[in-house]
Amino acid sequence: MVIMNGQQIEQPPSMSPDDIEPGRLRVFGVCHIVFGGLGLMNVAGGVAMQFFQESLSALTQSNGPDKVQEIQNEMYRDLAVYTWITITMSLIVGVLILLSGIGLVKRRQSSVLLSNMYALSSLIAKVVGIVLFLLVAMPVIGGAVNAMLAETNAALPGWVEGLQVFIGVVGVLSFLLSTIYPLCALIMLNKSQVRQYLARHGR
Repeated sequence: MVIMNGQQIEQPPSMSPDDIEPGRLRVFGVCHIVFGGLGLMNVAGGVAMQFFQESLSALTQSNGPDKVQEIQNEMYRDLAVYTWITITMSLIVGVLILLSGIGLVKRRQSSVLLSNMYALSSLIAKVVGIVLFLLVAMPVIGGAVNAMLAETNAALPGWVEGLQVFIGVVGVLSFLLSTIYPLCALIMLNKSQVRQYLARHGR
């Protein structure tokens, strides 16, 4: 505000490069919120699915023995710890990305720090997730498929081993693609232009 002739006059907005809001703040802020919301919805779905599987397992056991269903239930039980670990990691990442997205949209000074925490935790969770998938989930799933085929007296198709390799390759490629966004956020939001703007205008 500038006082002239006893009246308050609004100052024109500064055109200095340091005073212009970097567009990436709002872009990444909105993307963070969208991805965070979707991630937390997936977490809720994963938790509901876990309880649904437990109820289904109890129901099938009470209805009498079904070897194929029993093999599937055993597979779900063997994967329970792996599944809860991935759900927990997704919950942590989802909360961090959502909070950082809100902070970026509101131009909070802590928003870049929160975004960095999200990006690093996301990358760590993805590395842990792919390692657990290859070392824990894949052997359990492969064993269950073989057991179900043996139970139905079906000959082991030649594509079973190829399918396991295909699933592993898809998992690795998905891991590599999923690292693009957190890496971009880590690089783009730590530019000096963003930090200087938040230092001057952040809340």
